[in-house]
Amino acid sequence: MSIFVILPQNEPAQLALPAVIERAFPNAHRRLPNHVWLVAGKGSAQDISNQLGITAKDGPGTAVVFEVASYYGRASKDIWDWVKAKWEATDG
Repeated sequence: MSIFVILPQNEPAQLALPAVIERAFPNAHRRLPNHVWLVAGKGSAQDISNQLGITAKDGPGTAVVFEVASYYGRASKDIWDWVKAKWEATDG
């Protein structure tokens, strides 16, 4: 499964996206500090943007969606556990 980073670009998106992400990806999201989200899903960054309504003019605000190609850094164990589990997950 792919992991995507969602970066809201304005206050309306910061306020609206939490509910949209939780509804669209109920078991496949992780909130990070500063209004940043991780989402596990299928398809491209554009597909995730469309699914969240970000692409629509009347959507939840402006945001940037990045697909993660690799990861590394320093974070709590639960974040790394989530990333590893979602990265290795398959459809079944």
